[in-house]
Amino acid sequence: MTSAEPKHPPGLTIGDSAVIALKASQAVVESQHFRPYPEYSGIGIIAKFLNRLPVWIRRKIADYAIQSTGHPHTDFLRYDPEESARWVVAGYPRDKYPGVILGAPGLSAVFLSGLTGFPFLPQPLLHNARRDMRHDDAQAYLDAGLELAEPVVSKHKSIEATIHFDPVHDRFLIGRIVFIRIKFLDLPKAYREFIEKKLVPGASVILLDCRYPWPRASVGDRVFFQLGGLGGVSPQEYIEETEPLREYRERWGGTRESSWKIDRAYSESIESEWGSVGHFLDQAEESCIKQGHNVIKNLHYHPSELSSSVFRLYENCFTVKGRPERVYISTFSHMEPRFPLVTGALPIWLPFITDENLSFLENILTDWRNRSGIKGKHGSVYMSLHPSFCFPPDMVGLPVWRSLLEKFFENVEFPGTDPSRYPCDLGCHLTIQSSLAGIASRIQLPGKAFRTPERADLIDFLCR
Repeated sequence: MTSAEPKHPPGLTIGDSAVIALKASQAVVESQHFRPYPEYSGIGIIAKFLNRLPVWIRRKIADYAIQSTGHPHTDFLRYDPEESARWVVAGYPRDKYPGVILGAPGLSAVFLSGLTGFPFLPQPLLHNARRDMRHDDAQAYLDAGLELAEPVVSKHKSIEATIHFDPVHDRFLIGRIVFIRIKFLDLPKAYREFIEKKLVPGASVILLDCRYPWPRASVGDRVFFQLGGLGGVSPQEYIEETEPLREYRERWGGTRESSWKIDRAYSESIESEWGSVGHFLDQAEESCIKQGHNVIKNLHYHPSELSSSVFRLYENCFTVKGRPERVYISTFSHMEPRFPLVTGALPIWLPFITDENLSFLENILTDWRNRSGIKGKHGSVYMSLHPSFCFPPDMVGLPVWRSLLEKFFENVEFPGTDPSRYPCDLGCHLTIQSSLAGIASRIQLPGKAFRTPERADLIDFLCR
């Protein structure tokens, strides 16, 4: 980073889905393999050694690592939306780009970046502050988040904040860190200037509008509280604290007296992590039309829907004689977007490692095989599995993923994942991308695997 570039946004969560999507897009549009944590690359060997330790010690190490990545609460209080937006666009240094993608941060957007060469500019970014508390005290978590979010949102009228409390999927995190997701309600000046100055004349602009619903509680002016998040557990199960969730909670340190109740009522809304809100996309569209650019709007009601559209787009743009022999599956923030481009693998992104994603994956693979006339096992699949240190009740284990994939493929690999340690796998955060890059160097195709889609292709596959 040069002195002219804006500073890293204060309190930013580097493992956030939107931050990973942004950084991965910045890498792939420059034809580079993605390294999400380059500052930690030197400890990969140490992580492999630590992975040999008993599971309870690995959890202790992970807990320490989580605590050390939390930010002081004073960091978040310095947040400025325009400074944050300037940091986003600073990662795209070229004078001109053929187009741009804005909006919801489903990581299929990164595969879209790779195929088109379009930068991705996200609407939300996740911030955090260190705060030790009981894992199941939702009211205390709300109060701590409100103390942080209220003064920031009051100061900046162009944003909203959601205090995100997921005691199932984020259970290993929420005892140490309070998470606050900021969303731009209006198009930031830096994004507007990117549209005005950084795009070629008549560029295509893809707007990703996700309407995935989830109840939230209004706890202040443009401040919300969300209990739970996408996966195999429904919003109502969280709110009612159903018996299976109570049993899970007790297995992981909670008590019968623990409560996820808060002193506010929930109402139907747009989900914090994946959904689109405010005038952000409308203002982006207005700015693009004013500049003579072509707007392509993608409306979807679940983040996996975009994944299906992008998979079909890659399939349509495959240039190699014959049908594709490889599929690459990424989960949550574990992805390497250059891998499909050099190996000719069709990419699928799954929002998480839960049972509903297993069903989605089976459906998309079955549909693909039926369209392609594939009978029996065919080709190779490479899957990047995201770890979990708290075994959420809707999580799908590696043997189940393997069993499903072996129904479709001759060769099944989980690069960078230690099957004997998953899901409590300390090393995979640092080894998945390098493992995939190594495989890509061995099996890369001699020519270009995919053509750049025309505007008509984007409209056909993204506007259905």
